[in-house]
Amino acid sequence: MSFTRLLKAAKVNLLAGVIGGTVLFAASLPAQTPKMAGTWQMDTSRSQVLDGRSMLLVIESVANKIKMDATIHDRAGKESTLDFTCAPDGKECEFNEGGHKSKMSMWFNGDSLNVSKTDGPPGDVVDGWKMETSAEGKVLTLVVSHIDPTAQDETLVFTKKPS
Repeated sequence: MSFTRLLKAAKVNLLAGVIGGTVLFAASLPAQTPKMAGTWQMDTSRSQVLDGRSMLLVIESVANKIKMDATIHDRAGKESTLDFTCAPDGKECEFNEGGHKSKMSMWFNGDSLNVSKTDGPPGDVVDGWKMETSAEGKVLTLVVSHIDPTAQDETLVFTKKPS
């Protein structure tokens, strides 16, 4: 085989490898979301929260974005909601928490979905979330790290409701 043919073959193999790697990487992002998609009920007996709240979480995959809606009940039973739709690419998007707006971004780190909530109104909190599902996809663990003001981390454990 001539040197020119060998060089052309190497270029074709390199291009195929780059295209294949890009396709595999892109395919891996949406594959992580379906494990988290569904309706999740907080297991208060297994969760460690500071304020006695309970929560129902609905996670959907919508057009390469993650849509999350939560219904929260405080210790007294008062209901509030939060919602957002955001791509897991680290870019900021809108976060609606009980009527006040802030910013958030999300990204995957291995099998965990990480969320950073910032830029709320004066006096709002800055939190970091780390969400992971169990291997069988029936338990979702959400660790909330309170950054500003600082407070003890909370661990919320959810069980997936049958669809």
